[in-house]
Amino acid sequence: MRVYLLKRLIQIVPTVVMITFVVFLMMQSIPGDPVVALLGDAYTEEDAVKIREAYGLDQPVLVQYVIWLGKLARGDWGISILTGRPVLQDVLVRLPVTLELIVLSMAVALLIAIPAAIIGALRQNTWADYTATSVAMIGVSIPEFFVGVLLLLAFSVGLNGVLPSSGWVYLPGTCPNMVCGVSFWGNMQHVLMPAIALGIGRAAILTRLLRASMLEVIRTEYVTTARAKGLSEGPVILKHAFKNALIPTVTVMGLQVGFLIGGAIVVETLFAMPGLGTFGIDAIIARDYQQVQGFALITALAFVIINLLVDITYTFLDPRIRYA
Repeated sequence: MRVYLLKRLIQIVPTVVMITFVVFLMMQSIPGDPVVALLGDAYTEEDAVKIREAYGLDQPVLVQYVIWLGKLARGDWGISILTGRPVLQDVLVRLPVTLELIVLSMAVALLIAIPAAIIGALRQNTWADYTATSVAMIGVSIPEFFVGVLLLLAFSVGLNGVLPSSGWVYLPGTCPNMVCGVSFWGNMQHVLMPAIALGIGRAAILTRLLRASMLEVIRTEYVTTARAKGLSEGPVILKHAFKNALIPTVTVMGLQVGFLIGGAIVVETLFAMPGLGTFGIDAIIARDYQQVQGFALITALAFVIINLLVDITYTFLDPRIRYA
């Protein structure tokens, strides 16, 4: 296991380098000039030359990327053209917001998917199964932003603002400065609708996959043997069938956690949340190369780390799986 983990950690480096390189080239190909956007009406050629020299934008593209990699190796993610602050500082400030949103979104997805999938598998071709699969199809088909708009209309407009439509209240201990609001209950009010908007689509995907896995597992010989031994239906389903049916579901869950960062761009913008999603979209609009690279880096790290955790989880779900 140690050798396997070491190899996987080493593989992270070329993966992240390749992703950031592709993103860097794509940003360079987008029309427009970040210096012009930064200076606005106060633009002068003299000031533009100074800014390009200060941020290394006067260098060839490959030279800019190599300089960025050299700084990254020293723990320097660069200085934002847009804010003038270190990119790593901005990422660390916004990271807790997006992490909380992702965790709660997956919790919403699992709370819906697990009972729906189990009921659908055990009651195959009944009204309960048809209801679960129909709801799953609807959930897959509806975009996250549309679910978010419906939630806003229902809870922020229709019910006299029972839930806030925008903004953010930090959890205790996560406030980046002395002036932001801090409240556990206020935080839950602000994160509930975004978490539901992101979680419903994932719940639909996981429901369909887990139901199919459960249908396959409950017909296997070891489940039949467990029933023949006289075990009640609860332990047979939860301990024997459900645990083994989770393996393909955990794989998709790992990918979905990574995709949630992309989904957070839309949802965080819709609900005006100060997370990595709005950080990334603002950086792309302003063509802030340093911030875009920081966003690409944290997204790539999230994908590779989550996939590593998924592989390790396999060994707990199925003792036959070993990484020698």
